[in-house]
Amino acid sequence: MLRLVFSLAVAAWFGSVFFFSFVVAPTAHRNFPGEAGRFLRPIFTRYYRVGVLCGFVALGAVLLGREGLSDATLARLVIPVALALVASLFAGEVLRPRLRDKTPDDPDYARLHQFSAMLNSATLAALGLALAGAVFR
Repeated sequence: MLRLVFSLAVAAWFGSVFFFSFVVAPTAHRNFPGEAGRFLRPIFTRYYRVGVLCGFVALGAVLLGREGLSDATLARLVIPVALALVASLFAGEVLRPRLRDKTPDDPDYARLHQFSAMLNSATLAALGLALAGAVFR
């Protein structure tokens, strides 16, 4: 049962990151050029909260069932989720407020936005590893 909870939490998180990154954000930028930020900013708070919630649920499921897991399996499940959680927390709690206060014309905006995109990509990759770790054991 805990394996299912872990897998569902990671899959939901992976799906939300994938859908937002490859469907919602590009569609907003394509349909609202110059105004996409106004549309996307309110979504980011919920986007990061969903990720953090899924991350804690996944980690909780692994920690509750850790007695039945080898050290290698435990590491294979926990490390990628923990990395994705740290990346999401940093992006949501540190970068998002800084980006919110900047305009796209600000030179810092491009740098912060690029770092945020890199963390998002790292989160997606880590979640893919976590899903693989859950499925292939």
